[in-house]
Amino acid sequence: MAPLQGRRRRFWICSMVVILAGFMGSLLAGSAQNLGAQAQQGLTQAQLEQAQYVRSCGSCHVALPAQVLPTETWRRLLQDPNHYGQQIQPLSGVALQLAWGYLRPNSRPLRQGEQVPYRLADSRYFRALHLQVEFPTPVRVSACVDCHPRANGGDFASLSAEWQS
Repeated sequence: MAPLQGRRRRFWICSMVVILAGFMGSLLAGSAQNLGAQAQQGLTQAQLEQAQYVRSCGSCHVALPAQVLPTETWRRLLQDPNHYGQQIQPLSGVALQLAWGYLRPNSRPLRQGEQVPYRLADSRYFRALHLQVEFPTPVRVSACVDCHPRANGGDFASLSAEWQS
């Protein structure tokens, strides 16, 4: 009787392994189809990286352009679970690699001895990009849409009518 029970047990274990393998395969196929669909849309690597950054960071607030803060600020922000007083789950894996792939080459270095800015008003890059703009104190990320109506989608090049001249 014991050999028959052993065979049944092996049969059920093998069946469960096959079912789990099929389930995992379907999950992986879905991910591959999603990436394949994005590739079929003709998105470049840079566009995929920016899209991941906007999707990850823009889900809670406006995803600022990489150019407004130095590279070191972005590096620290991506690793810190304490995000401006809110506890977040830092990006990891492919999402982190893609977002960093956008931020690293599009941000700028700090000068030697320069403090790492964490607020827009403290960033010389932000100020340089907004030379003729007077901001209320404090400068708030949520106010970006006042001048950049498509900022929620990552488009900071488009300006509101009052700034087009």
